[in-house]
Amino acid sequence: MAKYNKKLFDSLLKDWLNFIRADVKPSTYSRYKTMIDRHIRPNLGEIPVSELTSRQMDLFRIHLQTSGNLKKPGGLSPKTVTGILSVVRLALNYGADRGYDCPDHIAVQNPRLCAPEIQILTFQEQQKLEQALFQENSPVSFGILISLYLGLRIGEVCALRWEDFDMENGLLHVQRSMQRIPNLENGAADASAAKTKIVVDKPKTSCSLRKIPIPSFLLPVFQQHKKPDNSYIVTGSASHLEPRGFYRKYKKIMKTCELEHFNYHALRHTFATRCVENNFDIKSLSEILGHANISMTLQRYVNPSVSLKRQHMDRLGAIAVYGQNSVRK
Repeated sequence: MAKYNKKLFDSLLKDWLNFIRADVKPSTYSRYKTMIDRHIRPNLGEIPVSELTSRQMDLFRIHLQTSGNLKKPGGLSPKTVTGILSVVRLALNYGADRGYDCPDHIAVQNPRLCAPEIQILTFQEQQKLEQALFQENSPVSFGILISLYLGLRIGEVCALRWEDFDMENGLLHVQRSMQRIPNLENGAADASAAKTKIVVDKPKTSCSLRKIPIPSFLLPVFQQHKKPDNSYIVTGSASHLEPRGFYRKYKKIMKTCELEHFNYHALRHTFATRCVENNFDIKSLSEILGHANISMTLQRYVNPSVSLKRQHMDRLGAIAVYGQNSVRK
């Protein structure tokens, strides 16, 4: 196969984007292109592919971590840097398979990922939130309740329509997600075109397509809010409410409860944790959350409370000689 002599990395990135465009979701393509336009092309685009080195990749990673944030001074998070470097690897692998003169041994080292801080509402905080939700009794508060008791992501809740509610079998079908992405059709000549657009598409992975049994105590609430099938659940009408607007309304409700420091994903964390505390089967919980495997459920979302850990540890007393012959003060 003929080699592409002295081709710039920018050319390889363009070829790779054109190649994947038909096979990935619009949101995925937009995310890749944004990473390339904002970070990869300005730093590596003018370097010939054949001259890329592991040292350059190390310097690029350090730059992203220390000063790669384009909105404020400082660097990007390890997770964001890892995503950008993954795009570099994918492009290099594509180029190597198609005749680009890619270096044989180029290392693209990821930063060390730290476990993200997981926010979980206590029982008392959860009760305070539920009281506020039932008091407001609006489509928005109902959507928040769905995340709290069914574990849905914010984009999944915003994309729910009443046709997704199977009243006869008590099931909620999660089959779409909503997000705002850059409008790549916005040409430079059309100054009036929107810079972003709303996309309603399948959830992030095939595992996220799921049917969730609705707890029996919530079924009357679903029936109370029921609207025509084409209506969005969080608006009660055919008009949607995008995640950004829904999040603002969520924060307003949380402020009334003095819980404004909790982000929206805390509802999903709280749901998973309550399930584990109530001895949920982990395989079932993993499928309800839409995870690819059980280990993801355990490692990323399930964070047992200190009280639950103490209960487990105290069970050792049943088998310990010392525990059977002592009285806990």
